[in-house]
Amino acid sequence: MKSRRWMRFALPFAVVAGLATFTGIAHVVQQSEPTDASFLSPTSGDGDGARRLADRLAGEGVQVDVRTGSLGALAAAASGAPATVLVTTPGLVNPVYLGRLASLPPQIRVVLVAPDAEQVRLAGLDIAVGGPRWTAAAPQPGCATGFVNTAGPAAALRRSYDPHGYDAVRCYQDGLVEFRTARASMTLIGAADPFRNDRADEHGNQALAAGLLARESRVIWLDLHEREPDPVADPFPQEDPDPVTTPDGEPGDDTGDGESGNGRPGDDRQDDPAGDPQDGGQDGEAQGGGNAVTDSPLARAFPPAVWATLALLALAALALAAASARRVGAPVAEPLPVRVRAAETVRGLGGLYRRAGARGNSLATLQTAACLRLAEHFGMPPDTGVDEVAERVAAVTGHPVTEVRHTLGGGVEDSDEELARAATTVQNLVRYVTGLTRGM
Repeated sequence: MKSRRWMRFALPFAVVAGLATFTGIAHVVQQSEPTDASFLSPTSGDGDGARRLADRLAGEGVQVDVRTGSLGALAAAASGAPATVLVTTPGLVNPVYLGRLASLPPQIRVVLVAPDAEQVRLAGLDIAVGGPRWTAAAPQPGCATGFVNTAGPAAALRRSYDPHGYDAVRCYQDGLVEFRTARASMTLIGAADPFRNDRADEHGNQALAAGLLARESRVIWLDLHEREPDPVADPFPQEDPDPVTTPDGEPGDDTGDGESGNGRPGDDRQDDPAGDPQDGGQDGEAQGGGNAVTDSPLARAFPPAVWATLALLALAALALAAASARRVGAPVAEPLPVRVRAAETVRGLGGLYRRAGARGNSLATLQTAACLRLAEHFGMPPDTGVDEVAERVAAVTGHPVTEVRHTLGGGVEDSDEELARAATTVQNLVRYVTGLTRGM
């Protein structure tokens, strides 16, 4: 019996724990690792690759200069021509090279994809980092930068950045910030989703990524998938040891000037990290895609973990109600489909009491019935208390009032033997009183 009661108590929590574990494992499995060869690679067509973005850039006349090491990417950026350096896996970049990114020439833009607090610190930036969230959110841009206005809502908010020490442009609830250091322009974006093949058609993801990278005619794409060793030589050699390729796998132009020779119509390159302001771009509601529930003040007042906890508690309550075979609401009285003998009802009720170990309730049921029968026998009202009935019984039988009161209202210890003795005493008292007065 006790084992079944324990299972009824533990089963709902085990179900909730199992669901939470399964959800966590599924989330981890679906998350791509930066060490995967396909992760944000411009030559990969897998879901976590970035071939679609690279093809779009090439179609807009942007030269995609793929580098497989930080040393080659820094050397190509230091050549002097305007370019955007895209670092897709900042956690794998050697800290020595990571710290040199902010020291690149002023005509260079550096884009770091979802760097954490340690990677931001190693890059020499005084930026507070928040998150990460469970998944990337897609808020309204909330800023007036040109390429953001054309993108609209995009999944850029998994980590957030607070550039309090810089004159920065802050978009997507600080999921994307742009600012200028003493030399290079820096862009931090809090999620990799806008660059992925399988997320390109969601929200304005690909439009955001393409607009972010297409502001210069050359993108130096650091395609790094293993942790770099410590440098042992001059970090800016005369010859670039890394091969230069395009997304199609063909040898690229390694002249160092970064010109692709196929300019883009309407190219609007700017040195200002904010780009061109556009009228009306700051109004998030005008761009659509908002959600009245998730964008409400109440939803923003608490972190997502609070709502997830409340949902799990509600699920646990429903599981507990189902395991206990109880209604979620008030009980409803229904007539019995057949007549049930009184003896069967008593035996069934007794079996339930015994299964639950409710010895006190069992004895209390007998004592209540005895008090009602004695009160009826003496012509007393049905709602007469135990004390009055005990006094009347004591006066008739000559037994002490305290003894009679204990028999009609006392409790029972946690043993079947004492319950049987107490029940027998109650029944004998009723028989004795009713038989004694009947014969008088």
